Amino acid sequence: MGNIEEIKLKYIRKESSQEEDQVLFEWLKDHPEERKEFYQEKDIWDSYDLVKDSKNYSPQMESRKLHKRIRKAKQTKLVVLPYIKVAAVFVFAFVSSWLIQSQYLNQEQMAHELEMREVFVPKGQINQIFLADGSRIWLNSESSIEIPSIFTDDERVVKLRGEAFFEVAKDAKHPFKVKVEGQTIEVLGTSFNVRAYPNSSVIQTTLNTGKITLQTKKGKLAISPGEQTELDKATGDLTLKKVNPSNFDSWKEGRYEFVDEDLIEVFKVVERWYDVELVYSKEDFELMNFSGVIKRNNSIQHFLTLLGYSIPISYEINMEKVKISKVKEGKQTKN
Repeated sequence: MGNIEEIKLKYIRKESSQEEDQVLFEWLKDHPEERKEFYQEKDIWDSYDLVKDSKNYSPQMESRKLHKRIRKAKQTKLVVLPYIKVAAVFVFAFVSSWLIQSQYLNQEQMAHELEMREVFVPKGQINQIFLADGSRIWLNSESSIEIPSIFTDDERVVKLRGEAFFEVAKDAKHPFKVKVEGQTIEVLGTSFNVRAYPNSSVIQTTLNTGKITLQTKKGKLAISPGEQTELDKATGDLTLKKVNPSNFDSWKEGRYEFVDEDLIEVFKVVERWYDVELVYSKEDFELMNFSGVIKRNNSIQHFLTLLGYSIPISYEINMEKVKISKVKEGKQTKN
């Protein structure tokens, strides 16, 4: 295995092995002062390798260009373009045309440089963000997250809309907070999943490791690994139950594991994952549940086949629009 500089170069060029990736991640954990420069180089490569030949790549020149863009930008919304249809290929890309700098500096000194940056992932994609403090965020389809260009004072605060899985680097002096509609999650160092889509009636928080505290209008609640909360957006009520966390974060690996899930909510997931529009009568499917596993590298028809095992349905697929109808008793299903 080559030295760390060789591994860094191979990683940036997407030529490294899993073993080399692990060596690099461990090295970055042990050398936090090197993270900023490394991820900046990778961001530049990712931004330009689609239009530049790698033989002509100049980190010094592109670094200067990137700094100019950062200084000029007042507020940036990053949209990850769908280069690959992820219904066929699971995209595991490192998102950021911007480096998220995690430096705890004086607010007054850095106020003129502080900017909020939004990372947005369209339907049919999943992306991953690395923060310079060592934290990682997986962002699911049709989700967005707002991150400050610089973490200041005594908190690290981000705002989520949609679904994300967090691996937060421990820093007792600078707690990490995730703000979603009607709820704030505070952590020190832990991993957890949050599903907070605008078109859902609840906000779901599932803890894998560590400990988190949820703050709502009705008070605070500390939850432990293997526990899940659901916040009812309409009433503000918070419920707590035991779950298997892997059922709720398996989407990072390209699959969804549903266990007795509300079918209407499953339909919403399917629309986001396969980038399709489902047309159906809500009255036909409300109060129904669904259990099963769907994978990103399967087609929408695979899900429809699974659904048909438990519910008599007929369906029509017209490009990216899928009409689903419940078949009445005594009638045959025709597709």
